[in-house]
Amino acid sequence: MTKPQTGNRQSGLTTAEMVVYPMVVIALIGTAFGFYHNSRIDDAVSAAVDLGLEQQAIIEEYFDAYGEMPQSEADINLRSLRPEGILTGMDYRAGELGVPAADKLRTGTLKARVDMTEFGTRFKDIESGFLRIARAQDDDTIKWDCVADAVTVDALGGRYLPETCSSAEDDEDGEELEEE
Repeated sequence: MTKPQTGNRQSGLTTAEMVVYPMVVIALIGTAFGFYHNSRIDDAVSAAVDLGLEQQAIIEEYFDAYGEMPQSEADINLRSLRPEGILTGMDYRAGELGVPAADKLRTGTLKARVDMTEFGTRFKDIESGFLRIARAQDDDTIKWDCVADAVTVDALGGRYLPETCSSAEDDEDGEELEEE
């Protein structure tokens, strides 16, 4: 009769397993932290956009009353804005930022000033968040676009804007594709 073989069964982890398992755990933690960090940025920018919506209503009231866009921040009492979160203030100008030939009576731009330092050193120089551009239509309504600030050097990238902003760019892209 033969004896059953008793092999050397290893108990415990091999050296490779002792290296790979912690690396996998660290990668998962890093990914989860990245999602959490981006979620915090998204929430902060969305809150700033919402404050911009309040100023949007004031500009619309001015346009209804006078038939033209405000020509200065004093016309809409922009200094009364109480910034919250990352929003440090808003600037207004008649016309469209970055478009010198824009009709200053029919267009206006709200520019969000932000402080993103709480999100890390890569955001420390960012001063501009987004633009809300008002364009008066032929029927005397105002169409608003929320876009990334491509004019200011230290501006927040478009990828950090909430869907309410990026959808305006997508709509414009879609219209261009349909026209071609």
